[in-house]
Amino acid sequence: MARFVLDKNPDLDDAQNLSEFIKILETTPLNLIMHSDHFLKISFLNKVILTTNFPVIYLDFDLLYSGYVTSKIISPSQGITLYQPNRNELLQTIKMILIEISEKKSMLIIDSLNGLFNFYHENKDAGRLVNSYIMLFCSLAKNSNSCILISGMTRKKNNEEWVLSITGRHVLETKQMNTIWIERQNSNIIANILDEKSLPKKSYSIPMQSELF
Repeated sequence: MARFVLDKNPDLDDAQNLSEFIKILETTPLNLIMHSDHFLKISFLNKVILTTNFPVIYLDFDLLYSGYVTSKIISPSQGITLYQPNRNELLQTIKMILIEISEKKSMLIIDSLNGLFNFYHENKDAGRLVNSYIMLFCSLAKNSNSCILISGMTRKKNNEEWVLSITGRHVLETKQMNTIWIERQNSNIIANILDEKSLPKKSYSIPMQSELF
């Protein structure tokens, strides 16, 4: 497990759309960010991180964000704590994060749901284990007014239900969650907040970071 606290980047995006969108994320403890492009996801998550006003805990399973930080393409904001868990120390990492989000208002980013499932790909109870972790995070997040963002690379199966790419596992489904589909439109990210029929009920346009594309 690798963990380090990163330094401040003064380049903050205070666009009204993004600020309003962050407030939407804070209205519920759980937010699912669905996407079909890893690089678009990283640009989106970094925009969110640079805009939020409270500590960010980043649980990086696919290591793409960590790679951008290491290569200095991304300069993260003050107070972000980045975890790079390995299979042997995942439970220890989860325990540390549970303590952190229970003690103060935070934003927890789990990147990604696909990567978390890969840790348990040989376990027949993988779905139950992953859901248990997420529900435990949510329970403590409610107590501290924290919020959780979970990214997932997804696709629509038979143009009806959302599933995780490659594995075909169903995405999370709960009424206490914002479901958000992000897509690229020219030089902007369009963040669509979906209703119960997977139709956009509100959309936000967020400028992309050109250096990530």
